[in-house]
Amino acid sequence: MTHPLFEIVQTSMGVTSIKNKVVGEIMHNPVGPWAEANALYIDQSRLRERLTGAGSSHIAEELVVFDVGLGAAANAVATLSCARSLKVRRPLRLISFEVDLELLEFTLLHAASFDHLQGFEEAIETLLRKGEWTEEGITWQLRHGDFVKLIREETHSPHLIFYDPYSPKKNEEMWSSKVFGDLREKCANEEGTLLLTYSRATPIRVALLNAGFFVGVGLATGLKDETTQAATQLTQLSSPLDAGWLERWKRSHRALPLDAQAHEEPKIREQILAHEQFKTI
Repeated sequence: MTHPLFEIVQTSMGVTSIKNKVVGEIMHNPVGPWAEANALYIDQSRLRERLTGAGSSHIAEELVVFDVGLGAAANAVATLSCARSLKVRRPLRLISFEVDLELLEFTLLHAASFDHLQGFEEAIETLLRKGEWTEEGITWQLRHGDFVKLIREETHSPHLIFYDPYSPKKNEEMWSSKVFGDLREKCANEEGTLLLTYSRATPIRVALLNAGFFVGVGLATGLKDETTQAATQLTQLSSPLDAGWLERWKRSHRALPLDAQAHEEPKIREQILAHEQFKTI
């Protein structure tokens, strides 16, 4: 029996993924969910290093990861898989935010189609049923509902944020200065917070800057030659936006966040130019 919203498909590189037939997007095209999850989020965030505490004085403290846009759970399972592979690690709390669990339920029914889900079926089933799954040193929690509201109520402060909701074309509110501002307020831990996302769009980067993050260029993935990093500390970025980006932004016809009004442009331009990231440029 076919599902009204989702179907198992092959990406342009022949990797198994899922297509949202209403949105019209193949998730993680073309490299597939597992490759993108590990390259964009696990490897780029240096999650293994963070969990083993290499060079850190925080080894005994819980590492908190926000998984924004749980979807088919590729990023979450990649996080759990990484943690499970380490014999000695700091405690991990993975908090997954999702407004609609239908995709995850569909994925669980078709878990046999995805090699990376093998061994995590019980964890996903428990998360769906109870809202939380645990094993030694790992806690996986579900925040089911509208992220715009849930983030204001969240009591944990993230060290890492894997920001992976549907694209701005389909889900504009999730990419607004307002939401990024509310998220930035939760980033109050001593270690600092690193946010990673697949978008490289100028309005998204401006929204992150406007919300108080430092912003940089992230690694390439799939057909994207670059993605985006944002952080609470400039030193956390591998390639901060520089003078060249700033000059291009000044000339851009997409210089404002998606939720900005035309009359706000002078104020936003002033704020970006005065941002601490560009003070020495």
